[in-house]
Amino acid sequence: MTISEINSLYARIFRFLYQMRIKDAITDLGYLIQQNGFGPAYDELMQQETTYRYLLRYKLEGVEDKERDKVLLKLIRTLCELADSAYRQWLTVNSGQWYYSRLRAAKAAKNTQELIQELSELDADYTLTLLKQDEVQRKAEILQLNSQREQLVGMLFQNILLSDSWSDQEILLMQESYTHLFYPHEKALLISALLLSQQFLFDEKKILFLMDLCEHEEVEINRRALTAVMLLFDMYDQRMHWYPAITGRLAALLENEARQSALLSIFIQLARTKDVETISRRMREEFLPEMNKLGSSIQQKLTESQEFGEELNPDWKELFEDASLSEKMQEFSEMQTEGVDVYMSTFSNLKFYPFFKEIHNWFLPFYSEHSQVAELFKHDSLQGVNVTKLVTSSDFLCSSDKYSFCFNLAQVPESYRSQMAANFGSETEAYKEMQKMEQSGNQRLKTESVSNRYIQDLYRFYKLFSHKKDFRDVFAGPLDFYAVSGISPYLEQKEIRLKIALVYFKTKHYTQALKLFDRLLEENAGDADLYRKKAYCHQQLQEYNTALQAYLKADLLQSDNLWTLKRISACYRQLKNNEEALAYYRRAENQDPENFVLSMNIGHCLMDLQRYNEALQSYYKAEFISGESPRTWRPLVWCALLCKKYDQADKYIQKLLAHKPQMVDFLNAGHLEWLQGSALKAIQMYKKGIRITHTAQSEFFELFEKDLPVLLEQGINKDDVPVVRDGLLYQLEE
Repeated sequence: MTISEINSLYARIFRFLYQMRIKDAITDLGYLIQQNGFGPAYDELMQQETTYRYLLRYKLEGVEDKERDKVLLKLIRTLCELADSAYRQWLTVNSGQWYYSRLRAAKAAKNTQELIQELSELDADYTLTLLKQDEVQRKAEILQLNSQREQLVGMLFQNILLSDSWSDQEILLMQESYTHLFYPHEKALLISALLLSQQFLFDEKKILFLMDLCEHEEVEINRRALTAVMLLFDMYDQRMHWYPAITGRLAALLENEARQSALLSIFIQLARTKDVETISRRMREEFLPEMNKLGSSIQQKLTESQEFGEELNPDWKELFEDASLSEKMQEFSEMQTEGVDVYMSTFSNLKFYPFFKEIHNWFLPFYSEHSQVAELFKHDSLQGVNVTKLVTSSDFLCSSDKYSFCFNLAQVPESYRSQMAANFGSETEAYKEMQKMEQSGNQRLKTESVSNRYIQDLYRFYKLFSHKKDFRDVFAGPLDFYAVSGISPYLEQKEIRLKIALVYFKTKHYTQALKLFDRLLEENAGDADLYRKKAYCHQQLQEYNTALQAYLKADLLQSDNLWTLKRISACYRQLKNNEEALAYYRRAENQDPENFVLSMNIGHCLMDLQRYNEALQSYYKAEFISGESPRTWRPLVWCALLCKKYDQADKYIQKLLAHKPQMVDFLNAGHLEWLQGSALKAIQMYKKGIRITHTAQSEFFELFEKDLPVLLEQGINKDDVPVVRDGLLYQLEE
């Protein structure tokens, strides 16, 4: 069998089990086990099939059996475990993926108990080292011991990741180590090993252990554990029904209101990951170019300036008052405060360091005592660089990015590092102010940032790790936890569903938002704002008729809402019902008579209704209100042409030709010349437009053909059209 075939067979077995087609599942499972050869697993399957035959027989004969459900549940779970085991065994032999190649090599590695014993011995060595008097020797030995410990913890991470189902003895060993041996950052790190291991082998004991960690007193640990549990419930939604110990444990955990609040917070943070790629693209295309432009301008002013006093250089004022830059900086600040991942694009290219070749380092909480970081900061040129310490302790950067920042800093030339140390010493006002801002942050937001940073670490691993294709990307699915049966009961409160819906609405995931708005409207059919949001979602999905009905309902519940009236008009226009669109635009105009966009849209409706003189008056009004905005000139030109008011058309054409003209402006200028009897001047204008705007001939003639019916109605002789066309082609060849 190929890997594709074995994957398909394994998936089909579980599909049959979820559908309670036990006989079909047993048949396929027998075939899967046979791929590894007959053995104890096949014998176990035959025993389970015999048990199932008896269950069927008793059920069909009407025999009452109070234990039937328990026996059936145990049978299904056994079939699941047999399928997992056979699938894992086949892939271990045949797959070249990162996980299974490591699994084959792990047979010669140290076992978990040996690693924990070595960690315990290192602890004793560390205690003795702290007693040494020679400071230089003590620091050197501590650095070496830290490095050894990091290697052992990395090996332990891989052991947990590759481990089979845990025994009771292994559970006790890990519980003991979490209590007395592991450091806080190690406890937090190993949660990721447990999460990743579940992607390759479902283990009830590991999941229950993770759920115990959700109650840990350390925020870094309990938030990471709860995040991992949520992802596992999403991953194994249907399977969790067969493990009442897990679902019962979750119910007990979420009796705590603070944990319920944390669950919602993590859900929203995970939902935001749907937009990371969009935000990264905006950072590359919008934010960073603006910042680079600002940096270049400031550098220029610095070069031009002879001295720099306390007051802001007057020449710089325009730089800091740039509206577009100010808006982008404000938006960036708001996204950062909300926990949006704004740094993915910045740090995604800084994951090439050897540190990130080790899988566990992608999940390691940042701590300055790490041997590689300590090695970096021991150099004189970096001592006192408090801006670096501030950044690496920031709530806005995930651990993975903090390590990237430090390693990248190591590449900075020595002279620049020294300058940084001088500029950001511990006594500078700038550093003190930044430190004050960091410490004054909202405590609730600081707590929420723990899970948010962890989610960002996970996101970077699944998107950037060199062997990412060998792992099932937890962010590739919908992550709609309100639809996950094990979690949805804890998201049922109306206020919670509204919060979730608004997150989807704000992040433009309209399909998900609609599901929740519809449910909310079932409970509160008189909420006009909910109808407006529902309508907007349908409109953005181009479902204009459905959107219109919802807008009309909102207007009925709360009449004369200006925003609603505009949207109703827009929907009617999309549905080609310009009479109704015009009526609602008129209602909107009564409320906001100085809105030039409304006047423009009224003009568009009148144009579509071929009421050209009325449309022209509406466009004149729009131009007057806007203060002669260029946005009003093009429709004015076209409308004036249709009204045969050529002087007016020429007036606005000349304005457009003097103000960033487009091909359509030269096209209309040519039309005007032709309509006034000069085909030769029309050809010259068309040619000029093609040359200046670098428009392809095919594109020009597409626009030309589109306008022809109107030109013919205005009096152009049909026989002159091919003459003008060929005349233009010859002109273009010259």
